[in-house]
Amino acid sequence: MAVEEQRQGLMGEHSPVQTIKYDVGQEETPRSLRQSAPSWFWRMGIPSLLLAVPLAYIVLIIMLLVLNTKERSSFGDNVLEVLRVASTIWPISFAAVVGPFLKSAALYSAENGSTLGSLEFLLTSQTSVAALKNLFIIRHIRVWTIAIVVVWCLSPLGGQAATRSLSLEQKSINSTLPAIHYLGGNVSDMNVFYSGIGFEYVPFSGASIQNTIISDMKSAIVASFYTIYALASHSNGSSRRFETIVQALGGPQQAARLGQRDLWRNVRIPFIELLPGYNATERDAWVAVPSDQVAPYASLIGLPIRGGSFPRAGNSTMIVKTHYQTLSCGKDFNGTEWHKAGSTRLLYHNTTSGSKYLNEQYKGLARNKVYPNIFLDIVNDTAAVADHLNQSFYPVTEPATKLELVIGGGCHEDIPEWTWTTMMRICSISTTYIDMEVNCTRLGPMADTNCQAERVRHTPGFPLVGNLTALSSKLTMEGIIWEMPMTTASYHVSHYSNLEMYLQEPPLLIQRRDDLIGNQPGCFSNVPTHVFEARLATALNTFIMGMYNSTVLTGSDGTSLENRGQAWHNGTAVWTEFKPSVYAINMAWFSAWIASTLVLLVCGVTGVYLRCLIKAPDFLDSVVGLTRDSPLIEVSHGGSGISGCDRLQAIKDVKVKICDIMPDEEVGRIALTTRINDSRLRWKRVYS
Repeated sequence: MAVEEQRQGLMGEHSPVQTIKYDVGQEETPRSLRQSAPSWFWRMGIPSLLLAVPLAYIVLIIMLLVLNTKERSSFGDNVLEVLRVASTIWPISFAAVVGPFLKSAALYSAENGSTLGSLEFLLTSQTSVAALKNLFIIRHIRVWTIAIVVVWCLSPLGGQAATRSLSLEQKSINSTLPAIHYLGGNVSDMNVFYSGIGFEYVPFSGASIQNTIISDMKSAIVASFYTIYALASHSNGSSRRFETIVQALGGPQQAARLGQRDLWRNVRIPFIELLPGYNATERDAWVAVPSDQVAPYASLIGLPIRGGSFPRAGNSTMIVKTHYQTLSCGKDFNGTEWHKAGSTRLLYHNTTSGSKYLNEQYKGLARNKVYPNIFLDIVNDTAAVADHLNQSFYPVTEPATKLELVIGGGCHEDIPEWTWTTMMRICSISTTYIDMEVNCTRLGPMADTNCQAERVRHTPGFPLVGNLTALSSKLTMEGIIWEMPMTTASYHVSHYSNLEMYLQEPPLLIQRRDDLIGNQPGCFSNVPTHVFEARLATALNTFIMGMYNSTVLTGSDGTSLENRGQAWHNGTAVWTEFKPSVYAINMAWFSAWIASTLVLLVCGVTGVYLRCLIKAPDFLDSVVGLTRDSPLIEVSHGGSGISGCDRLQAIKDVKVKICDIMPDEEVGRIALTTRINDSRLRWKRVYS
C-alpha cells in the first residue's frame, strides 16, 4: 500500500517551474529532432571508428595463420613483439568497444521502452567486475545479463590468449646410427682379452710384446695421474683440501664437467655403488650421475666409443655395456707374520731368508731403479687361485671363490724409537657389470662431440658382484701385481709415487709434498677403509684400462666403424638434430583469442547498427540527464531534442548541490538542485 501511494505521488501533478535564462536573448525556438541532433559524424563516425580495433586484431590473427609452421624471420619476431603489446592493451581496447556498445543498447532500449533495472545494468556494467557486481546487487538476472558478464570475462582471457597464441618451437629429427664401444660386458670376450692371447695384444702377452708396448701402457697411466680431475677423485668428505680443489677447478659444476671424460675424451665410467641415490636392493633401477657435484668414477681412464653422430649440430644417446673391478677391504693389520722367512701366504713375493724387501722385489725386466713404497700380491689360497687361473676360454664359468688382493707398506713410529712395521690390507676383488647411458652433444660442424655418462644401472642377468675378474687371467694378474707399484714410483728412496699419493691424499697428487702429510708414503692406516678401497679400486681399474690398445685409447685409430676387431662391440645410438626454429600456433589459446575477437567485432558492428536506429537524444551517459525536466534544476533546457553532450556545453558552469530543499520544514527533503543555500545535511535531522 505504501509503495502504491509513493508511485502515485511520483506520478502526481507538479506546479509549473519558472525557467531562469542564463543566456542573453529571446525565448528558444522549438526545433525538429533532426535539427537538434548532432551531425552524422558524431553520431555514426565515432562509433564506426571503433571498428578499427577488432579489425586490427583480425589482421593480426591472419598474420599468425600465415606464420604458422614458417621458419623464424625478422617479420615473425616483430609479430611476436606486437602480440606482447596487444596482450597489454587488449583490456583497454576491449572496454573501448564493449562499453559504448552497452550504452547504445541502453539508449535504444530506453527509446523503445525498458525497465529501470535493465537500463541501470546496461549503463553501469562498464567493466567485468562491475557487471558481476550488478548481477548480484541489482538482482536483474536474465539470459542477456549473464551473457554480458560472460562477454566481459573475455577481456582478461583475450589478453592472455593473444600473447600465448604463437610461439617459437624447435622441430627435431630422430635417426638411428651405428655405434661401437671397446671391450663391453661380454664375459667370454673379457676372458680372452685379459688372457693376452686372443684378438688384441696386451702389454703382458709375452716378453717380446711386453718390451714393445709396455711403455704405451705406462705413458697412458702416468698421464692419467697428472690430470686435474684426478685431484678431486674420491676426496669429497675425506680430504680437507677437497673444497679448495673444487674452487680452483671453477666450482662444483665445472669440476663435475671436467671429470666426465678422460684426457683423450673417452667417457669415464661412474662408480655406481658410490653414486647418490644408489640402492643395492633395486638392482635394475637407473641411477643418475650428478652434474652439479664431483661424481665418483671407477677409473681415471674412460671407455672408447666411436660413431653415433653426424658431423653437424645435434645430440645422441646410446646404451653401452661395460664392467669394472670393485674391492672390499678389511682393516689394516700388522703383516710381520706374512713376510717372515719361509711364509707362504703371499703368492708371488719371495719371503726366504736374505731376500729383498717386498716393495723392492720385481719379476721380469729391470725395474729402472725406481723405489716403490708399497707392494701388491695375491693371497696364496690354492683352491681360489686354481679356480680362477684354470678358466677355459669357452664356455666361461663363474668362479665359486673370490681372489684376494694384498697391499702392504711400511709404517713407522718415532717413539720410543724409529721402528718400521709392515702394515697390510686384504681386499676381495669383484666385477661390476653395468649398462651406461651415454649422451653426446655437438654444437656445430666445427665443434667437438662431448659425451658423458648420464645414468647407469646394473646389467640385468649378470651378477651384482661377479667373481670373475680381470686378474683371473695369469698374465694380467702377474703384470698388475708387479707393474702397478713400479709404474709411477720415484727414483728417490722413500718419496711418494703418484699412486701412493693418490691413495693417501688425491688433492696433493701432482705436488707430492710429504711435508704436508708426513713422510710415510707406504702407510695408509689413517685413511678410512671405505675411502681406501674406493681409491685403490679406481687405481686398479686405471691400470687395467691402461692395457687397452694405445691407438684406441688415445683416439688415433680414427672414427671409421669398418674392419674393427673383436674387442669392439656393436650398438646403436639415437641421433637428434634440430631444424631451424619455426612458429607454431597453440590451438587452444588461438581459438580463445579468435572467439574473443569475434565477440568484439559483433559488439562493434551492433553498436554502429543501433546508432543508425536510435533517434532519441543521448542523455543517459551524462550527469546532465539529471537536470532534464526537473523542477529543482533552474537552467535553460535548450530544447528536449538535444543530447546530453550538447546540453552540457550550455550549462556546464551552472552550480548544483545536494542539500535540504525544505530547510524550514519539520521534515526535510534531499535533492540535487540549483537553489544553493546553507542548509547542509545533518545526521540527526529527519528527511522525507
